[in-house]
Amino acid sequence: MKERYNLRASWKVEHGGAPIKCILDVSKNIRYFFEMSISVNGLTSIQTRILGHLRQAQEENRDVFQRDIEEVFRIKRSSVTSVLQTLEKKELIVRESIPEDARLKKLVLTDKAIKMQRDTYHIIEEMEQEVRSMFSEQEFEQFLEYMSRIDQKATELYSNNERK
Repeated sequence: MKERYNLRASWKVEHGGAPIKCILDVSKNIRYFFEMSISVNGLTSIQTRILGHLRQAQEENRDVFQRDIEEVFRIKRSSVTSVLQTLEKKELIVRESIPEDARLKKLVLTDKAIKMQRDTYHIIEEMEQEVRSMFSEQEFEQFLEYMSRIDQKATELYSNNERK
């Protein structure tokens, strides 16, 4: 098991108030908790995230194809192929032809995967409730606004860098 990152006496002292360093450290702690929690089902974080994406798409009656996974998660085709093949071997997804084009295969969750996703969803919901309870409603709205602004800037920087 990975060791949890140290708790900090002060973000300002440790990182000089650098927001990116703070976000990366918090993200790492959350990821470690998440990976530890889901490791009981033998899946990696990305496998779990892809299954979650497929579950949401199925609930919305949307078809998802490999290229969609590549775009949504910004992962190379070869990596997505590998992850999907592993999920197929674990009998968590199947690829089904669509009537419009037999060459295209939509990704569909199996019943086994749906059950795993329910369990994972409950783990995430518990963590969401814990974090949310730390804030007043106004503070939480501010938090979401700050995260949105940071995300917009990060996306802008990523897009600008990608064009270079």
